[in-house]
Amino acid sequence: MDTVLDQPWTTETFLAWEDRQEGRFEFDGRDVIPMTGGSIAHQRIAGNLWAALIRLLADGPLIAMLEMRLRAGARVRYPDVTVCAGPLDQTTRTLTDAVAIFEVLSDDTATTDRVDKLIDYSALPSLRLYVLLEQTAVAATVFQREPGAPWIAAAQTKGALDLPALGISLPLAELYQGLSFPG
Repeated sequence: MDTVLDQPWTTETFLAWEDRQEGRFEFDGRDVIPMTGGSIAHQRIAGNLWAALIRLLADGPLIAMLEMRLRAGARVRYPDVTVCAGPLDQTTRTLTDAVAIFEVLSDDTATTDRVDKLIDYSALPSLRLYVLLEQTAVAATVFQREPGAPWIAAAQTKGALDLPALGISLPLAELYQGLSFPG
């Protein structure tokens, strides 16, 4: 459930407030949104993804971060996995220059991930990839763009995701390892 504020907050006010909280919260520019835990499948996919990216990006300048706070304009989000250019100061709490963002879709967040967050993340000039991973089937929707160009979307259910902006190919089967789906 969204928490409506008594008075408008700035993004800076929200970030200072959230830094003092025990839990994590997103900010959509108006409302504070408490973050909840995901299902086993959600956690497995996000963990498998992060591990695969750590391995595939090990020799380059890009860094994969798991559930790291990201500021996109006036919005503050916690993508499941974010890839950004390194090096980063180890005290960094908020990313602002993602190259790729990955979200694992849940029934209760799918519309937000597909629409609101795509709009929010589009404010990041550095962003080249936005990848949505289904939680109930082996499937991904990949949004790619060049600087200043519109998004190009493609869906995929097998094989590997070719991600030229990251210089890697990401096997879908590896992301869904340990999970089974009705056939």
